[in-house]
Amino acid sequence: MALIRTVTGDIDARDLGICYAHEHLLITGGMFPRHDKDFLLDDSAHAVEDLHAFTALGGSSVADLMPCGLGRDPEGLRSISERAGVSIIAATGFHTERWYDTQHWLYHYSAGQIAGLFREEIEVGMDQWGYRGPLLNRTRVRAGVIKVATGYYTWSKNTEKWFEAAALAHLATGAPIASHTEDGVLGDRQADTLLKHGVSADSIIIGHIDKNADPYVHRDLAARGVFLEYDGPSRLKYGPDSDVVKLIAAATEHGYGDQILLGMDLARRSYYPSYGGGPGLGYLLGVFAPRLEAEGLGDMVQRIFVDNPARAFALAQTADPL
Repeated sequence: MALIRTVTGDIDARDLGICYAHEHLLITGGMFPRHDKDFLLDDSAHAVEDLHAFTALGGSSVADLMPCGLGRDPEGLRSISERAGVSIIAATGFHTERWYDTQHWLYHYSAGQIAGLFREEIEVGMDQWGYRGPLLNRTRVRAGVIKVATGYYTWSKNTEKWFEAAALAHLATGAPIASHTEDGVLGDRQADTLLKHGVSADSIIIGHIDKNADPYVHRDLAARGVFLEYDGPSRLKYGPDSDVVKLIAAATEHGYGDQILLGMDLARRSYYPSYGGGPGLGYLLGVFAPRLEAEGLGDMVQRIFVDNPARAFALAQTADPL
């Protein structure tokens, strides 16, 4: 039986239901809202309210991909999960280098040490303060996915070490790895690096890749066996919804429809109705999924929202190398 680790415990992958593959329900502080206050998502009641639009349309689960130390709130996610009746997969891991001061432990610990910290968040419990220390507040909430990230065509020695750490943590725990690509670039290098370190292709999710709406790039990535996560629908500043429709049509035509995931990546107040913004979490199911039906891609809806996430977020068997 394949298991998925959520903030309230492990569940059978068959019970994941309709899943959004990349969201941000809470960002309670840290560098993101310091950079732009629109990133401050600090009200759990608002998150529960916004999730009602999702559950009203049949939504069951979301992956919250805020990594440790950047405003992530494990206990807040657990509370939201219980109050909204939604399964939440929480993340350990890291974002791009720009969000960390040079004194941050990510720069100074070895790959093995970093992997050990990620592993403890997956197997024991997430630190409420994201390892910002010096004391730990180890919660009972466990992470179910490892976040990795790269900047725009930026790959440093630190990036190489951090990806190795993520791979080591995956090999020890089986937790899948989900990435941030900046404007959809370097997805190939992300995938190749993780594969080189022994991560199975079906445990790799390449994120935001629809921001590079080149079907050839997507076919090339899909040939590696990895999952491709799209989250552009509704956010016109990155391109029209038609771009993603075309990419999904190409996936169907070229035989990698089983590797496509969808999310919204709503990480700003201005995206959420409860904070006075939009479009809100109901958009994918209420607007975009019907469009897929209208465009002759209705058979992809079940695969993208239910079948594919159940495989992508499942814990893999491990050899426990750490």
